[in-house]
This record gives sequence, C-alpha cells and structure tokens, in this order.
Amino acid sequence: MFLSKSFVGRNRWYLYLAVLVVVFIATQIGAIPFTVYQIFTSGTLETGVVDEAAIATPHDSVGLALMLLSFAVGLGVLFLLARWWQKKRPTDITTGRSRFDWKRMAFGAAVWGLLTLSITMAQVSGDSDVVLNFDASKFFPLLVVGVIMFPLQTAMEEVLFRGYLMQGATTLFRSGVVALIATSLLFGLMHAANPEVDTYGFWVAMPQYVIMGLIMGYVTIKDDGIELALGMHFANNLLASLLVTSEGMVFQTAAIFRDTTPDVTHADTAILLAGGLVFMWICKRMYGFTGTFSYNREKAIQIEESRKI
Repeated sequence: MFLSKSFVGRNRWYLYLAVLVVVFIATQIGAIPFTVYQIFTSGTLETGVVDEAAIATPHDSVGLALMLLSFAVGLGVLFLLARWWQKKRPTDITTGRSRFDWKRMAFGAAVWGLLTLSITMAQVSGDSDVVLNFDASKFFPLLVVGVIMFPLQTAMEEVLFRGYLMQGATTLFRSGVVALIATSLLFGLMHAANPEVDTYGFWVAMPQYVIMGLIMGYVTIKDDGIELALGMHFANNLLASLLVTSEGMVFQTAAIFRDTTPDVTHADTAILLAGGLVFMWICKRMYGFTGTFSYNREKAIQIEESRKI
C-alpha cells in the first residue's frame, strides 16, 4: 500500500517542484532565530569578523534547539502543502497503514539505539584518544533538547525522503527500486555540506550517508511505512549528539565523551553496513516485511473513491 499511495492525490511534477521550493524557503526562514542567536553568542559582534563556521555550528543546547527548529518549520509546511496542493493526507506520505504506527517507530529506535550504543562503547573502550567529557550542567539540558527536537528533525528528513520524495520518484520512474536508489543518493548529497565531509573526505563520509538512506528506504518499502526508519534515524541522531563529540562534527555538543583525534575510515562504513543488516534482520523477524517494490494504482483509486463517500 505504501508505494500504491504514491498515486493518491495530484501528482504533476511541477507540484512536487513547487512544494520543495516553498519548503526550502520555509526552512531558511525557520533558521533565522538560530542565525541571530549564533551571531550574538559567537563573538562576531565584538570582533566585527564574520566566522561562518562558528555561526553555522551550535555552541550550546539553546543553539542546537534553534538549529533543529528550522526542520520543524519545514515539516509543518510540507504536510500543509501536500494536503492543500496535492490532496495528500499525512498518512498518505508516511505509511501504507490506515494510521501511523507509533509502536513501530519506538521499536526501530530501541533496536538501532541498542546496536549503536553497543558499537560505540566497544570503540570508545579501546581508544585512548577518547576522553571523558561529561558535565551534568550541560549534558542534561542537551538530553532534554535532543528528546524533544530530534524527533522533529528526523521526521522532516524521513517524511521528505522516505515518504514524499520516494513516492514522487515512484510516480515519475514507475519503479520502486529506482525510487529507492534515487532518494538514497539525494539523501547523501543533502549532507554533502556537513563538516564531516570536509573532515573525513567525500569518499569516506558520503558512502555512509547513502548507505543509511538505502537501509532506511529499504525498510520503509518492505515494512510498508516510514515508522521503523524514523525510529532508526531518531535514535541515530540522538545518540550521535549524546555519546561522542569531536571537532568537525555537524553537532558540537556536550556529549559524554570527546574524541581528541577523530578519524573515520572505510572500516567504519563496513561496521555501519553490518549494523544495518542486523537491524533489518531483527525488524523482519518482528514484523515480517510483507511490503513489495511493486505498486497498484487501482488501490490509490479505491482510496480516493472511499473518501468521496
């Protein structure tokens, strides 16, 4: 049903383009409070020198919250425009089920969270360059901000890439496989401006983003909705901000540990892929993965007809 719902509503290519442009503008407007806050707290006003890197990187939990606020604005605008312009309900672009399955999301977060925690602690315990960075006065505000704001940030990305664009690509290419590959590549390219790409190199960092996109996209199609993928994405970003921080990361946070000499190699990419395969296996054992890469346009017609009654 998830890919079949691609054909619900109005699906002209220019409507997708218009929605994407307006959503992009909305996220830029939503980022204004963060930019203003960064200017006032980064020392730019005192020195008169614009440090773009300092302005773009949150220095504290308030900055992180304001940075993630732009994603919440974009998410709201995406839902509104899809509803008004394309006659698509929120469930049309998020799940093949009649309603969003919050338990699935929680399960995905729990599984990926445990996998991430286990892998990270194994890596930290064997690395003398990782030092304790815990400061309760900074960590617990970070935890509160993360629990509240990361669901909105990751929901924006999942609804956009695994929901809205995945379905849009299905209507364009008439292929679930091509839609999966295309949106995963776009997901990777969207992160090309992240500092990790400059820090570790394009051909080291970019495959990790694309692999994450492929894993979450595959799970979305096979489980007939974005719930598991959204849980996975939320757990990934939350723990990335809470466990280990270092220079050159998009989230500079008061994490428990700090890596003084950060390094990412292709071995880390292999570990990520292995973890993703374990995640998919556990989710398949739990939910069966009955979704397919095919679609049925007649089902979309049935849905629209049922709404006219």
